[in-house]
Amino acid sequence: MGVFVMPEICYNIIMAFGFFKKEGGKTHILAIDLGTASISAAMAVRQEGKKTEVLKVFRYPIDLFEYQIAGGAQLPHIFKEGFLRVFKDAHVISDHLDVVAVGLSDPFFLDKKKQRKVTRSNPAAAITAEEINSLVKTSESEIAAQNLAIVRRNILNTQVNGYDVRNASGYKGKTLAIEMMFTSISATLKEYIEGAKDKFFPKSAISYYSDAAIFREALRAAGNLSEPRIVIDIGGEVTGIFLVDDLMFQHYGAAAFGIRTLARRIASSLKIDAADTDSLLKKYTAGTLDDAAQAKISRIIASALADWWLSLKNTFKQFAETAAMKKVMLSGGGVDFPAFPTFLKENFKKDFNIEVDVLILRAEVFKDFFEIASQNLLSGGGDIVLASLVLLAPW
Repeated sequence: MGVFVMPEICYNIIMAFGFFKKEGGKTHILAIDLGTASISAAMAVRQEGKKTEVLKVFRYPIDLFEYQIAGGAQLPHIFKEGFLRVFKDAHVISDHLDVVAVGLSDPFFLDKKKQRKVTRSNPAAAITAEEINSLVKTSESEIAAQNLAIVRRNILNTQVNGYDVRNASGYKGKTLAIEMMFTSISATLKEYIEGAKDKFFPKSAISYYSDAAIFREALRAAGNLSEPRIVIDIGGEVTGIFLVDDLMFQHYGAAAFGIRTLARRIASSLKIDAADTDSLLKKYTAGTLDDAAQAKISRIIASALADWWLSLKNTFKQFAETAAMKKVMLSGGGVDFPAFPTFLKENFKKDFNIEVDVLILRAEVFKDFFEIASQNLLSGGGDIVLASLVLLAPW
């Protein structure tokens, strides 16, 4: 079917990032994944020369559909209380924490790319780190927006006299050009996260990562970015579309549809509650329903996925003539529902006449780098962000 997991990812990532090189031997990390269906967290200990131990996984379901992501009055309360609970529960497990790594799914982040080129007054002088930092700060001030807080800055590409260089410091030249990606989040959301952190772990460092950045780092370290990749991240309520390659990551679009949306469509059609829907989907996936029920659910799912595809197709048209269309990476909780990858393959063929490989990324690809007792604590497509943050962050 062309759907597979990438087992080689683990060795290549560990070589690329040198996981267990933190000074002091141990790193206590709290990874948090802010999704549209839940806030999930994993508390773990990385130790030099040893496999990572996951101390505890926390899961807090949230229902954003009822409040409408664009501005429900209860959203501030949901997030403020949610993050207080995350850090309070983590503090029960351990009162020491070195790093907090927060993963942000669509629509909780804004990635904005900025290019800046300057002509240097003294081309014979070597470029300094201060000169580069000044460019970054100037660009940051130009894109700063009210009610948003910039939480991450990535230099994607640097050129001196029109030539690509990995790090411009020390080079001489007349022109210096930098391409940057700035990640912003709601200033209020940042206040809630860091206020909760400071209440329980005031000395710990914190870093933020968009899902796009997380997927790019994992794929780049795995040696799977020789060509650009489309990433389709199917969450609880939102599907995000990203383009990633070795130099950059970019958010291209989103659709208000996820695995929880699909469940609601089934519940509405059959007039059943959420618990019955969950049970029904498990039986459908396992193929244990009778033929009539299986066919009925298949028709509902087909209709829902057709609407999903319609909302995504225009975004995919941007890549129709590129190598990125040849291989699609599927992530998020939706990858654990088999209808999604099969449906994507069929519709890429039907609408674009392209045979695509659908690469499925699940937390199990990292299994060998966790202690045996921890190996089953993070699983499936829904935990890939937590697993990546636990092993990779900070970068």
